[in-house]
Amino acid sequence: MNSARRFLSLTALASTLLWSLGVQADTKMSVVIEEHGIQQCKLPLLSMADEVIGKKEHRLHVDQPKQHADKYPITVVGVISYNDSDAQVQFIAAPMVNGECEVSYQEAFALTESCLVVREQVFKKWKYIGRLSDDSFFLQHKERLTKNATLTSIKSGTECLVTRRHSGI
Repeated sequence: MNSARRFLSLTALASTLLWSLGVQADTKMSVVIEEHGIQQCKLPLLSMADEVIGKKEHRLHVDQPKQHADKYPITVVGVISYNDSDAQVQFIAAPMVNGECEVSYQEAFALTESCLVVREQVFKKWKYIGRLSDDSFFLQHKERLTKNATLTSIKSGTECLVTRRHSGI
């Protein structure tokens, strides 16, 4: 086998091994992090973006770019495309003086079912915390207590605005 073929074979093997080891999904967050020199919050942002976005189509944009991204909070806004509609998403990363990073996200989307149906189909394992108004109620994930959601009836109760949050990573 000539050296060019051997190189291509080794490259293909290495790529396959890296893929099989669970390399993070290729999100645009990696581009945002690189373009803005984010180091301290890099891993938590990548992890959260991978969990929230996965392999779905999306676009991200830095709201108010910072020259010193590792000293000040940074906000990344975007849209995630699902099969039936888009969701707005916002990631916030706040570097802390102890070298750690607080990262959170908020995702909002509307569904064409009532909030009661959405609760039964999507959030049935979430704990009901209480009403925020006549049209909104608050839920909390039963295992990951830093995850919560607000369901708000819209269009005379025929549709539901869902806002999911996760913080504290």
